[in-house]
Amino acid sequence: MPDLPQELIVDILTRLPVKSILRFRCVSKSWLCLIASPHFIKSHLTISTKVNNHARHGLLLAPIDAPTELYTCSLYSVLYQRSPVSAEKVQLPLQSKYPRLSFVGCCNGLVCLSEGSHDLILFNPSTRKSNVLPNSGIDVGKFKHMTYGFGYDEVHDDYKVVAIGYSCPYGMNCQTIVNVYSLRTNSWRNIQGYEGGFISSCSGVFVNGALHWLVVSEDGSISSWRIVSLNLATETYGEILQPNYEKGNVAFMPGVLEGNLCVFYNHYEVKFDVWVMKEYGLKESWTKLACIPYSVNFNGRASPLFVSEAGEILLKHDYSLMLYNGKDDIFTNRDLQMQGANYPGAAAVYIESLVSPHIDEVGHKTCAQ
Repeated sequence: MPDLPQELIVDILTRLPVKSILRFRCVSKSWLCLIASPHFIKSHLTISTKVNNHARHGLLLAPIDAPTELYTCSLYSVLYQRSPVSAEKVQLPLQSKYPRLSFVGCCNGLVCLSEGSHDLILFNPSTRKSNVLPNSGIDVGKFKHMTYGFGYDEVHDDYKVVAIGYSCPYGMNCQTIVNVYSLRTNSWRNIQGYEGGFISSCSGVFVNGALHWLVVSEDGSISSWRIVSLNLATETYGEILQPNYEKGNVAFMPGVLEGNLCVFYNHYEVKFDVWVMKEYGLKESWTKLACIPYSVNFNGRASPLFVSEAGEILLKHDYSLMLYNGKDDIFTNRDLQMQGANYPGAAAVYIESLVSPHIDEVGHKTCAQ
């Protein structure tokens, strides 16, 4: 076989799925070094985000009836193929005897998982590599209420996890501590806490280089809820102005759809509104993407996960998955086959990537020799 130009080899390999690329590491040392290089990993990630029909996206599932297990399947199969969809079991290095896995966040193919109350894992579902993070250093005996966030600091080319602890003895004299983990240094450090209220227990939502949480002022009133951001590069706080939604008996939660910040407003027993911020930071860009009415098929206990090219919204609804066609007001159940489990308790969409949950890779050491 004639030698191909290096540029052509790179162009071909970056267009392949992760499973195929991992097999090609055995071709030669030069290919191993190429595939392990930061430039190749970033180029592959960029191309994967542009593949049609979301063929390079996956769905990670944590069943409610098998709390120590994880399952994965292609997002394409959930959106477009006939049910039931087969999901593959994933193995993880679990630390505690009876953990319950929950999702902190996804970014560039990495998923941050919370194991039990305080242990954290970075996991790449495509490569199956994982990294159990060091302890955050927060005294969980004192700060009993914890929330987390995970994202990418593009300025410093670093993945970061934010851990926030609260201590409110007798509802008075509340204390807050905020620690940040850097994958680049594999260490935690303390930063200034947010002083304008109390951050909710929901995980932070990563959009546009910042994590976003709901914050309530000290009086605890529903009308005082705000969306607060933490820029991961500057580690400074800001506030995102909300859309002009209808007042009343409503609960809301931030999320991300199509890479945009969104807010889900649940008008109890009436409807479930999905708002999307089309231009980050601009209040006038808030757009109502969907208004899902309560019905026999929908009770409002939902988390929108993804929007298909046809405009259908993939929902994690109670302990099932469904597609909602807003144009025709039709719900379609998406059944899953998970060996040893039946009900997805949590779900997260991720992009296929070669991004490592470790800062030092064997491939890098081999190439440096």
